[in-house]
Amino acid sequence: MKYFRLLVLLLLIAVCFAGCNPRGGNKASDNSGGLNRNPTHIRYSKHARCRMDCRNITQNEIVDLIHRGYINYKKCNLTGDECHKRYAIEGYEQNAKLRIIVAECGNEATVITCIDLDHDWPCTCPGDERHH
Repeated sequence: MKYFRLLVLLLLIAVCFAGCNPRGGNKASDNSGGLNRNPTHIRYSKHARCRMDCRNITQNEIVDLIHRGYINYKKCNLTGDECHKRYAIEGYEQNAKLRIIVAECGNEATVITCIDLDHDWPCTCPGDERHH
């Protein structure tokens, strides 16, 4: 009986670890990493709006990525307080693989930029000159 209780306890710990690990699994709900998937308000930086326009990315696609996209931790910057974290969220929309960079502060998300990972679109947005 003592070994049975120990086995049940170990099994519960293993199940909790697998379900609570933000880097485990591939579903959006398993991959929230502290990101609020349902912000009250979504803002768009001028840079994000410019990138969306030249890459034909809609607000509906952005919202869908926030709700169900996969967080790519290799492209995130999660240091600092809540309002300075940057989440890289990826997923497929309209047969294109997209990545958006989102900052979150309180119950508001700000889309900083969006990238079409499948196609290099020729567009110049304000602030691009800093990267040359």
